[in-house]
Amino acid sequence: MRNEMVVSISSVIARIKNVLTQTMDLDGIWIQGEISNLTKHRSGHYYFSLKDKSGEMSCVMFSSYVSRLNFNVEEGMRVLVSGSINVYEQRGSLQLVIRQMKQDGLGDLYLEFEKRKQDLLRAGYFDESHKKTKPDYIENIGVVTGAQAAALQDVLSTIQRRWPMMKVTLYPSLVQGSFAPKSLIQSLKEADTHNHDALLIVRGGGSFEDLFCFNDVQLVKTIYSLNTYIVSGVGHEVDTTLCDLVCDHRSVTPTAAAQWVTLDQYEVMTQILKDTELLRQNMSMILNHNKLKLDSYKNHLYLKDPKSFIIEKQLKLDGYNTQFEHILEIELQKKNVIKNYTQQMHLRMMNVVKVQENKLSMVPEKLRSNMQVLLQNSRHSLQKNCALLDAYSPLKVLSRGYSISKIEDKVIKNVKDVASDDIMVTRVNDGVITSCVVSTKEE
Repeated sequence: MRNEMVVSISSVIARIKNVLTQTMDLDGIWIQGEISNLTKHRSGHYYFSLKDKSGEMSCVMFSSYVSRLNFNVEEGMRVLVSGSINVYEQRGSLQLVIRQMKQDGLGDLYLEFEKRKQDLLRAGYFDESHKKTKPDYIENIGVVTGAQAAALQDVLSTIQRRWPMMKVTLYPSLVQGSFAPKSLIQSLKEADTHNHDALLIVRGGGSFEDLFCFNDVQLVKTIYSLNTYIVSGVGHEVDTTLCDLVCDHRSVTPTAAAQWVTLDQYEVMTQILKDTELLRQNMSMILNHNKLKLDSYKNHLYLKDPKSFIIEKQLKLDGYNTQFEHILEIELQKKNVIKNYTQQMHLRMMNVVKVQENKLSMVPEKLRSNMQVLLQNSRHSLQKNCALLDAYSPLKVLSRGYSISKIEDKVIKNVKDVASDDIMVTRVNDGVITSCVVSTKEE
């Protein structure tokens, strides 16, 4: 019998790794491909596949190299990478360890995704103002997903754990492939007619190509037009589809979508217990307060002896009646005094009126007598003034032989006012004399 060697699988993998790392030198070589299934680990490491039309290889880029990148790595991006070959011994899988990466353009699907995204964004399909507000209480939901999908089980198990009384209706649909958009649209439209409090459209993780059906333009427009509150939970946290952007709320996973629309029964029970205790305390305080009020009512004087209350009120009423009668008597006395005073004032006013009437009757005669005296005195004064006016009149002076001479309407008062050859106009008693000055002489 030929001697045979037995080795462990880990030894074989280690030998393969050793051969590859020693013989496969990739220094100076740039490998071209398209990024798929990108996962950005919280440690900062990137895990993804690099593929072309014919092949695909698993890749890892550690955070120390990621930090040196000057661009954001996205699903579907076409890149050039350099690094080394490695074998992941726990799985025996071939792996490319990336140390450098640079962009080599974007994949066709990613370019189409960006084009659709920008067109829909400009058209307003992603506007926050259009998104509906989450209902205050959700007890009836519809779930749009694959009937056998793991996402459905995630949703159902989450609801069963958190809020098992939730009513859930499944609207099965294709969630991958070219026929998926039409199937999703039909299921969503049907679910929208059943008055659910919310609709969940969910799918588990997958490659960029697997999730591309959720980037369908007609699917986005359908979700935009629905009346029901829509929650998306498509893929993982790193995956973003156009469906996520148009829905009223985006959850990072199907489980997160189920959590968003459900209450936690344990939290609710805890709150109910707190509210119950608070209600008990408040009721106890109210009862104690009212008990004290009841005791005070029981010890009140009037409740112990109701007749004393009536007697006290009767005494007060009698006192009020006495005061009222006294006040009424005083008011009557005041009324009589006012009446007498009014009568006296009336008599006085009548006497005053009679005296004034007598005086007034004498006024016309006195006025007539005074007017005659005034008229006579005015006549005497007028005659006297007329005589004086006549005596001082210039015409009267002219009748006695005097005259008035003027040169160009200027009265001549002395010899200096006249010159030879001046034309002089002289006014006499019965007319006007015009003369020429021959000579003047001063005396």
